[in-house]
Amino acid sequence: MRPFNPYILVMPLIVAALFLARPGFSFVPLITAGNADAWSLTSFPIQWNINPTVGSNVTGATDVTTVITNSFATWTSAPNTSLPVGRGPDSNATQEGTSPSDINLICFVCNDVSFGGAETLAETISTTADAVGQDDFHGGTTQFAGQIIKADIAFNPAVQFDTGGGTGQDLQTVATHEIGHFFGLDHSGVARAVMFPFAPSVLVTLSYDDVAGISTLYPKSTPDVLTGSLSGTVLMNGSAVFGAHVFANSTTSASPFSGFTSIRKSPIGTLTFTDGTYTINAVPPDTYVVIAEPLDLPVSDSDVSWASAFGQSAVQTNFTTRWH
Repeated sequence: MRPFNPYILVMPLIVAALFLARPGFSFVPLITAGNADAWSLTSFPIQWNINPTVGSNVTGATDVTTVITNSFATWTSAPNTSLPVGRGPDSNATQEGTSPSDINLICFVCNDVSFGGAETLAETISTTADAVGQDDFHGGTTQFAGQIIKADIAFNPAVQFDTGGGTGQDLQTVATHEIGHFFGLDHSGVARAVMFPFAPSVLVTLSYDDVAGISTLYPKSTPDVLTGSLSGTVLMNGSAVFGAHVFANSTTSASPFSGFTSIRKSPIGTLTFTDGTYTINAVPPDTYVVIAEPLDLPVSDSDVSWASAFGQSAVQTNFTTRWH
């Protein structure tokens, strides 16, 4: 994630195989063996385990455990979303690579992560299954390809973080973005989304695009707000365009999520498949214009894992923005 005075939040991931099935995504998911990466809500409890130790690079009035708790709550309280997750026992692990396989470590002092310089603020390192029946390291076996079985978040000890009233990058902004990766979301092309790889200095509330992503991965059985979908195909001179960023942008002042005061109105986006098709799910009632644009900055191919998930070298960018 890069704000203006950019910073980068890199999210390495263990993934495998090509995209075999093709559900419609109203967000950009991480993908393993054809499936969107997600936690199983029935295999084992989802917990995060913090090492609350911090260095002199973390300043401010709020303790880091409270910041992380609030950041998780931002996602778990999203409308149309059912996502039980809790705080597990604290950990004293200081090495992400050797942290126990049955914990999800939140670490501020892990020095074994290759951040690649002070530009990188944090990394989320996720482990996913690439088949059914693999060891889930919690006493059972995996239920689907793409099932997340471990996710650690390491904050760069070389970066100054602010928990409130201190100096440096706002920690809750960084943590909220990284926790989106923790739950299985990749970067978004929607500028006002938490998962956009560029952000202002403070951004701790979800956009409609973020809500579409988290509620599609972890839907509530009875939604708070009824939603629909928009589908189509992006072609150039009769040929499919792969990896176009397609988003639905409201043309009215309607506020379908007005009952949720912390949710910000934004476009809702996705990327096109290899045949140029797209489906934007979790779209609330409103009037929209649909726009297709290339990922040719500020978001680029390197910010998303879409192309590699389809066995492609890069998304297509040799076209200009279109809307209808």
